[in-house]
Amino acid sequence: MNIYMVKVLSKISSRLYFSLFEILIYGVVLLVLIFILYSIFYIIKNPGKILLYLKNSILNIISVIGVIYFLFIILWGINYNRIDLQNSLIEDYNSSTNNNIKKVEYDEEDLIELYKFLIKQCNETREKVSEDENKVMKCGSNYKETLNRAVNGYSNVNILNLDKKGVYQRAKPIINSNLLCYTGITGIYSPFTGEANINVSSPDIYIPFTTMHEMAHQRGYASEDEANFLAYLACINNEDYDFRYSGYILALNYTAPALAKVDYNSLLSINKNLSKSVTDDLNNSNEFWKQYQGKVNEVSDSINNNYLKANGIKEGTVSYSKIVNLLLIYYSLYKFN
Repeated sequence: MNIYMVKVLSKISSRLYFSLFEILIYGVVLLVLIFILYSIFYIIKNPGKILLYLKNSILNIISVIGVIYFLFIILWGINYNRIDLQNSLIEDYNSSTNNNIKKVEYDEEDLIELYKFLIKQCNETREKVSEDENKVMKCGSNYKETLNRAVNGYSNVNILNLDKKGVYQRAKPIINSNLLCYTGITGIYSPFTGEANINVSSPDIYIPFTTMHEMAHQRGYASEDEANFLAYLACINNEDYDFRYSGYILALNYTAPALAKVDYNSLLSINKNLSKSVTDDLNNSNEFWKQYQGKVNEVSDSINNNYLKANGIKEGTVSYSKIVNLLLIYYSLYKFN
């Protein structure tokens, strides 16, 4: 039922070229400011009615929050209780190959092979993408066209029947993307409007992957690591090389810390195989985000961490790195190609 609700919301909000969710956020902030100013004015004018006014205001606020929370659960929150994607991948594989695998085992050697594979794919696809005057990767079109190209991004992903779940509205650019960079956020999904919102001020290597990540949320996958994994599949199966490269290099970014924890020396050794172009893209990304680091970023990460934990993701933002487990399961089943 949730999928159909999202499709309806998506169709309605698709009539607007801007992000309805972003406008609603500004509207809420404005209403809060107006409410605070009105409350101050009212209390000054009616000092004898302070307690009654506060009582009524608190009750009204609780009612509004209750309605918003109810809509959140119906439109989005229930997705946190869906079957774990690890199990779904195995079941889907068994169904398509007539096998009866119960559990996929992998070890440190598999992780090393995965990292080598990702480096190889990064190097190869990097040679086929555009770059700017600084020799840094750029998408094959402006951000508006890149978001348009992502609409059919899951049409080549037949795992879990993602290619049969229909087409949703295109992702939308966030107007104040520069401001959002201070939070370290590259995209936001709005369950209230069915919109995938993208920070188009982030480096180009993020835009295709982030777009497919938020579009995975449109399809009912709430977990961040699951949305990351599905974004990877959508990117590497895309006909456009900027999408493929974005998928491989972001997967590389997630896999590197996992390998560093178990075999740092192997990580250093394998990294020598990275092409200069890929290395430059990674360095450019690091330099870009350094300029936005600060208290706002820390607060944003804390809020996001608590939000994920409140919705049953015990690892919080650390769950983002669980994409590596899904990648290992996927390639254990389907092998590297």
